[in-house]
Amino acid sequence: MRIASAIAALLVVAAIGAAWARYSGSPVLFVSFNVCFIALAFTVLPAPRAYAYTVFVALLALGLWAKTLVHTIWGPNFLEPVGGFANSPGEWDQALAAMIAAATGVIAARALHLAYVRRRPAPAAGGAPAWFAQRRRLMWTLTLVAVVLVNAANLKYAFYQIGVNTKGVLPLRLHVLFSWLVNIGFALWIAALLWWQYRTQPRSLMHGIVAAFFEALASSLSAFSRILYLVHAGSYWLALWEERKRLALSRRDWAVLGACFVVAFIASVFAVFALRATYYPSNSDLARNIKLEIPQLVVQRWTGLEGVLAVGALPERNTALLARAVMESPKVGADSLYQRAATTRYSQNKDFTFGSNAGPVAVLLFSGSLVIVAAGMALLTLTLLATEEAAARWTGNPFLAAVAGAGLANVVCQTTFFYLTLVFLLELWLAIAFLGGLARLPFGAAAHPDERRDRQHV
Repeated sequence: MRIASAIAALLVVAAIGAAWARYSGSPVLFVSFNVCFIALAFTVLPAPRAYAYTVFVALLALGLWAKTLVHTIWGPNFLEPVGGFANSPGEWDQALAAMIAAATGVIAARALHLAYVRRRPAPAAGGAPAWFAQRRRLMWTLTLVAVVLVNAANLKYAFYQIGVNTKGVLPLRLHVLFSWLVNIGFALWIAALLWWQYRTQPRSLMHGIVAAFFEALASSLSAFSRILYLVHAGSYWLALWEERKRLALSRRDWAVLGACFVVAFIASVFAVFALRATYYPSNSDLARNIKLEIPQLVVQRWTGLEGVLAVGALPERNTALLARAVMESPKVGADSLYQRAATTRYSQNKDFTFGSNAGPVAVLLFSGSLVIVAAGMALLTLTLLATEEAAARWTGNPFLAAVAGAGLANVVCQTTFFYLTLVFLLELWLAIAFLGGLARLPFGAAAHPDERRDRQHV
């Protein structure tokens, strides 16, 4: 572990040095930018660690910091439109200033979070309700059947698919429920079942996690979304690592889970390529898509930098423009404020709606104020942390807290319409309350006593 950390540190220093030598703007601003994002990365480490915050910082680092280094060192073409950005030193300095403000706001929110939670008792580990202990096989069977059927229906009717307009409006708006299940509902439900299963039969943990990986793969394929697999399945690695002393998995268990995760991830990546080539008219050349996009998945596909550059290039930015961006309805689609600012090349018709994701920093930058960018990012970060804290205390389930936190962090980092982010947040709160209520139904005998969790496992 120490050797890997040392190698990673050397690679980061080398990348920063190479980028610094090629950066055309202010050297002082560039150094400050790197210092801020390195500090941001280190704020993940202090206990109690937070799953939502860890994923949020990782996505910000990939979409803003790593992407900036890549474009500074190699200067590749941007994958997403950047509007009137002319690649001038002044525009780069302006973008770096906005990202520094964003990182500062996130760091400040994390500091407040640490000061608050360290004064509170640790949340108790949740147990398994009696109704589940009596019907666990039935619950697992019904759940896995539902995962298969709903995702198969989603492939046909596009309740929730990237870029595809829904083809199946159901009575009682059931298509909205199916969309939620594919997006994150099934992942939350399986996280709840998995924890309850572990509390009644600890040795069955491996099977439950593999089932969670299966759900992640199914949802990823039917939604045409590679990141959905990482959000649903990857979040388990955070929880497993934080809970490693309690769970006591063997080296063989870690190896098996790692192999299952990697195989399913590779299957997800290539299957999504194939599905998009089948369903998207402009992506019909599968071989070309794979050849071009595989190298781009490491850094180039993450949301963040292009949005900051596009909005920063606008001739006028003010609070009225920010209010308009925040209140804008997603129904405007490709004619939205951000899509016009970025001069998006995507089109919209009755079957498809494509667009560029702005990211929260870009939306806040419509204000033209670095103070608003910092304050807005601090508020978003506190919302993430508060949601995970509520999930941990209400459910006592680290797996559910990890999945919920990762899902919310991903949605926030891809924010273009704040309305959709707010709807997702409200639905997530309702889901957490519902699952916490189910867990509080009469309890049966648990394999472990209800114990206080160590603060570092929050």
